[in-house]
Amino acid sequence: MTDSEIFIGALWCAYNRLASKRAYLDELNVFPVPDSDTGTNLCRTFKAGAEAVKRSANEDVPALLEKASKAMLRNARGNSGVILSALFKGFSDYMNEVGSFSVSNLSAAFDRALKNACGVISRPIFKGTVLSVVIACRDALLKNRFESAKAAFSFLVPVAENALKRTGEELPEAKRAGVVDSGAAGLFFIIEAVDFFLSERTDGEEVLLNREEDGETVIFKKYTSPENVRYIYCTEFLVIRKNREPASELEKKLLPLGDCVIVASDDEIIKVHLHTNDPGKAMSLASDYGALTDIKIDNMQLQAKEAAKL
Repeated sequence: MTDSEIFIGALWCAYNRLASKRAYLDELNVFPVPDSDTGTNLCRTFKAGAEAVKRSANEDVPALLEKASKAMLRNARGNSGVILSALFKGFSDYMNEVGSFSVSNLSAAFDRALKNACGVISRPIFKGTVLSVVIACRDALLKNRFESAKAAFSFLVPVAENALKRTGEELPEAKRAGVVDSGAAGLFFIIEAVDFFLSERTDGEEVLLNREEDGETVIFKKYTSPENVRYIYCTEFLVIRKNREPASELEKKLLPLGDCVIVASDDEIIKVHLHTNDPGKAMSLASDYGALTDIKIDNMQLQAKEAAKL
């Protein structure tokens, strides 16, 4: 198999792993609000990237990364999905700068992914979240040398798993609920699936990992009261850019409207996610930057009430 075929296969294996854990990740979701949709959002986001490169084995890995990351950004859902797309864009930007994929620059790629994600999150939290798993992987790769991607990802699995376990102690919301962070768990499953694919694949064969949901459930203490949800509406939309005005300027305008503000962009679009009590105001501000599409508004208070009944 070529490097491009391996990349595409690993991407699909990772998607299948996320899909098998979708309900489990939804149940883990207590941060930033317990709206029980992390698994669903990660699956939608990641599948878009995998679909985008499905028939592109003739392109090199940097080109595939760029195509996948653009599709993820355009189709990202929720806090977790937008952060995942930002991580992949960081990987993509770095790989396109160096011009090729190399095991020796994996640590630098993780570092760029981290910086890109931090650049789109208004208030990044480095302990107990998906970012802490990225940091652990970056630091571990920096201290070790590997001859192959297979060796590197086999090494990363326990590193990511240990970082994931620590989120259950480092993140107050997760600790109260007796769980680990759902976004961090999603990234761990992706790393685990890439390792599985690289270790188990046979040339010419499609390797799948848990295509169907495996039925794993979570048993944890009841968490936050629905009445404690400060900002009611999870609001997200795409802006089709009409100019090159920095997306960071839009982020500054949105910050006073709520929390969990994430503004990610490329040359064509701006992806906006925030929790707010005034979705209309957020969309009005964003309309100065271009046409709005893919608008999605969820009432997190109602979602939390439904989750509390389970």
